[in-house]
Amino acid sequence: MSADQGAAAPAPGDALDKAGGQALREAVVRVEVASDPLSFGPGLVQELSARQARTPYEQELLRRVRGVSTGSGFFVNAQGDLVTNAHVVMAGIRYRNLHFTSQEWESMGRVLETAKEVWVQVGEGESARYYLAKLMAVAEDLDLAALRLTLPPYGGAYPPCLPGSGGAECRREEKREFAFLPILRSDGLATGQPVIALGFPEDEYRASQGRVLSLISGPEVHSGLRYTRFPDPVTGQETILVSGTTPGPIGRFQHTAPTAHGNSGGPVVDSRGSVVGVAYALLSEVNGSGEPRSDLNLAIASNLLRKFLRDHGIPFTEATSE
Repeated sequence: MSADQGAAAPAPGDALDKAGGQALREAVVRVEVASDPLSFGPGLVQELSARQARTPYEQELLRRVRGVSTGSGFFVNAQGDLVTNAHVVMAGIRYRNLHFTSQEWESMGRVLETAKEVWVQVGEGESARYYLAKLMAVAEDLDLAALRLTLPPYGGAYPPCLPGSGGAECRREEKREFAFLPILRSDGLATGQPVIALGFPEDEYRASQGRVLSLISGPEVHSGLRYTRFPDPVTGQETILVSGTTPGPIGRFQHTAPTAHGNSGGPVVDSRGSVVGVAYALLSEVNGSGEPRSDLNLAIASNLLRKFLRDHGIPFTEATSE
């Protein structure tokens, strides 16, 4: 018997660290949306100031959405196309079930136009680089958005150097390729399967391990949910399984890989580093000790992501299950 026979199998995260963990880190990015128009530089400020004065409603709306919304994302090809949540791009605003008049919807649309360009952080620490990204496609019913990086006319500095400031930090960056993640079909997802949630919760990169708890049917991520509660036969603690309320193929899944604010839009991958889902929600509930539960994390199944990318002509690499 060889020396390593009979040893415990490595955890999924360990395997990824050894066989491509660095590539995963480079493919996962931090997304920042600053909805205050002043953050987009002199050009946009001048453009906005040339428009007609905002109504009191628009002024109040802009005041309330002002600030920074952060989330995660990941590249789906080497050219700089990436995926995140629609609610991240829209500065944290969710559209569903908001009862607005048509005039109010029009006003909101004009205000949120300022959030169509977002900052994307690639890498961490001293090696971090920042890019502007343009919104290429959005599907609010799927809570998915696709962005494309625009190589800046500066060396990735943030905030960008102003026109005429010169200096080494303003050198134009050459075209480059980006690490990306292959996307697996979610038909083969099974309860109990190990998964890893990747992203930037609290602005720091984190890879958290867990497993799939339940598969949720329904074609939209905003459709209703049903909760089934029962005691775990091993621990005796209450287990909550989440299921869908509408028929159809699997569109979401519940998993136990801990997520937090900032994980939205980040990939959920299998033990080989292939995307099986996109993190989008953490249900709020506490356990018997009054602590937040860690088993109510929701992800969008990768089949919905694959269809979204195909529908909008965004190339990606298919992962194989073997």
